[in-house]
Amino acid sequence: MEIGVFSRTYHCTEVEKTFQRMQEDGIFHTQYNFQNAGLTPLPEKIPEKLLLQIRHSARESGIALDVLTGTFNMIDPENDRRKKSIEQFRLQCYAAAQLEIPVVSLCTGSRHPKDKWTWDDQNLTDAAWSDLLRTTEAILRIAEKEGVVLAFETEPSNIINTPERARKYLDEFQCPQLKVIMDAANLFRPGEMRDIHEEIDKAFALLSEEIVTAHAKDYRYDGKLSFCGAGRGEIDWPYYMKKLINAGYRGSLIMHGLEEEEIAARAEYLRECL
Repeated sequence: MEIGVFSRTYHCTEVEKTFQRMQEDGIFHTQYNFQNAGLTPLPEKIPEKLLLQIRHSARESGIALDVLTGTFNMIDPENDRRKKSIEQFRLQCYAAAQLEIPVVSLCTGSRHPKDKWTWDDQNLTDAAWSDLLRTTEAILRIAEKEGVVLAFETEPSNIINTPERARKYLDEFQCPQLKVIMDAANLFRPGEMRDIHEEIDKAFALLSEEIVTAHAKDYRYDGKLSFCGAGRGEIDWPYYMKKLINAGYRGSLIMHGLEEEEIAARAEYLRECL
């Protein structure tokens, strides 16, 4: 298992410089974000010349582009905004295919009117679930055309906020192009802190066969939940890694939720755990 990082952890909008900084930190796997090419995460236009530049620079640097960030609010309460995002996502899947990136990440979203990462009680309504299914049907058709896999994760603030709901979502489609991003820190929610090993065990029991990529961030809880770099919170990293390996996962472990200056040290910590 190799250690990777979200490219946007680097505060850099130049393609070559981003990959150079990864090299300097000993990182050779990434979840790529178009912010590191001077665009928005889900751009409306991507020049073909830029795609060639990213692909060439990654190869020259020895950086594997494991995942492309494609997050948008899949249950956005504004229908027109959601439809526009689906059209932008079409371009994202095309770009992933051109960059030879096999996986595009998703955000199942929130009914919150301003922020897809903020909880809203409307997330648990039948209407929100129906919108999620309709959006998923549309983007799965796009993914199938481009030959990429779509991957979502449980998120405390999103409509898919537990392993049980993730399993229900997968069972709705039973599609080989809809898979899971495993992130142990996302299994815990404010006000519902539970045994770490039990929660990890439950997630793997329900989702282990669907894991296509894995994230590495940690969490702290001191009255409120916050995220941090791996090894600086509550997660039992050797336990989590062993669960991934026993599940047959052989992909990269992609760090996020940390600052740029932490990358090398947190990567070394994770290698020691391995």
